[in-house]
Amino acid sequence: MGLGIFRHCQFKPEYLGQLGFYVALVDDKLRRPQHAETVGLLLVTNKNDAVVRYSLGSQQTPIGVASYDMLPPMIQAALPSEDDLAAALRTD
Repeated sequence: MGLGIFRHCQFKPEYLGQLGFYVALVDDKLRRPQHAETVGLLLVTNKNDAVVRYSLGSQQTPIGVASYDMLPPMIQAALPSEDDLAAALRTD
């Protein structure tokens, strides 16, 4: 199973804790024996690779961090556009 969170901002290490919580929740409440392991994907608009690397260093949960524009085209095609995601997050 896959679980994604989009943050319309720069990566912060604390986002991994939040995503790890959601992955654990999905594993406990939604995942069935026939499902593959739940993987968390955090999409951000900007990231410092060194900060991401050190933040992920102690993670036991399978989590990835990527900028939307760096995702492979096949993954981008399966997700709403970056503009659609940003619009959904606006509180106007």
